[in-house]
Amino acid sequence: MRTYTVRRVESAVDVPLTGDADDAVWRRAEAAELDRFQWGDGSGPATTVRALSDGEALYLQFHAEDREITAAVTDLNGPTFEDSSVEFFASPERRADGAPTSYFNFEANCCGTFKLAWQEPGWRERGVGRTLVSPADAAAVDVETSVPGPTKTADPDDESWWLAARLPLSTLRSLTGLPLALDPGTVWRGNFYRSGVPDEEKGTWNRIDLPDPAYHSPEFFGRVEFA
Repeated sequence: MRTYTVRRVESAVDVPLTGDADDAVWRRAEAAELDRFQWGDGSGPATTVRALSDGEALYLQFHAEDREITAAVTDLNGPTFEDSSVEFFASPERRADGAPTSYFNFEANCCGTFKLAWQEPGWRERGVGRTLVSPADAAAVDVETSVPGPTKTADPDDESWWLAARLPLSTLRSLTGLPLALDPGTVWRGNFYRSGVPDEEKGTWNRIDLPDPAYHSPEFFGRVEFA
């Protein structure tokens, strides 16, 4: 199981957000590679994620190599995973036996349209236990990307894109109904994903030991520690 440390900054990351990984604040963040290509030959397009917290929000910055950058989804909570996209799933709580509990998933395409949901393990099979973020709570989420949007068609010059997001603790509390905190010592379980590419090019941070891509698999989440 991999472990990622979300480092704390004393002041909020500047908004509008940028994709500059050399910015003073982002140089403090640990870089994690989404390099588990378990459904192909073990190789695929590079994707890197960095995360920070100021105690009031979680900040994410993704960099993705992409030779065919596309996006068609423009509606909040739409199927952004079908576009060039990146994702973060996290379970803030664990049962005493270590089994996963409910988790939230943030899925954003290269133009900044996103889905944010709170769901129980196995919701796909049962068709219940899923809550989508409200437009009011979603309005507090900041997302910036290198792709102007609102949609994107593939271009021969496509090489890469970045996305940066600010997920306020207030939005996550409202969505989950939990008294969440991002204090040092807090431990979540989670995973980072690359979507919108062929199955053999889908990269994950923590390995998913299943024969086919199944991102909604909290039993394979890694460890996310807040420092």
